[in-house]
Amino acid sequence: MKNIICAALFLFIIPSAQAQAPASIIKRYKEIFKLIKADKAQELSKLVAYPLIRQNPLKDITNANEFVAYFPVLFDASFKKKFERFNDTVVFEHHGGYGLVGGDFHGDMWLDDRGNITGISVISRRETTLRNQLTKQIQSKIYPTVSHWDENLLVLQSPKLLIRIDRVGQKLRYVSWSQGRPTSSKPDLVLINGVEEAQGTQGGWTYTFKNGDWTYVIDDVEMCETASQCGYFLRLNLKNVEKSSTRLKVVK
Repeated sequence: MKNIICAALFLFIIPSAQAQAPASIIKRYKEIFKLIKADKAQELSKLVAYPLIRQNPLKDITNANEFVAYFPVLFDASFKKKFERFNDTVVFEHHGGYGLVGGDFHGDMWLDDRGNITGISVISRRETTLRNQLTKQIQSKIYPTVSHWDENLLVLQSPKLLIRIDRVGQKLRYVSWSQGRPTSSKPDLVLINGVEEAQGTQGGWTYTFKNGDWTYVIDDVEMCETASQCGYFLRLNLKNVEKSSTRLKVVK
């Protein structure tokens, strides 16, 4: 999800003149395109840094076998045709990653410095259909007053809570249930008009929701000194004073 969401951010920070990407990265992109065009899923599966994140509620691709099985859904004819317009100037370097951001590309694919695929933001027609089908199944099981959304951004879980962050029209909505309560039951808390902010160009996002004197903040921390400091956190503030911080796990 992160790579998919951040693709939009990079459109605003891409410089007018990009530094030339290393020859090894350009060569790897060309190799990847040839494998995609030839439908060589098995060979391509060896060039992926798993997990490969997919938009909610699609399952992430966690290993080579799953990648091979999902290949026809991931890469359709329009996807392949777009890559025919690749040239050396469309590769954008960002903190050690190399993405297709210039020209007709909008963060469609990202490689790490070893040339492995770390993100694919393009959603094929088949994948869009599958995502819509899964979304309808989930919506049919959720409490009616919160069963509609235009885009689900996050589903997060702590030992005590299940949290959804959804985009509904132009609004951002926070919905939570206490541990053990099904999503078919009335939510414990629903907050709307949330604010979504990128944490600079270093990566990470913050989602802020007001509830009287309380502020509910979901932090997606990507830049940190230790692994325990990275991840998703729910921070509860009372009149701008932090009262608690709870680590959250992403679920689908």
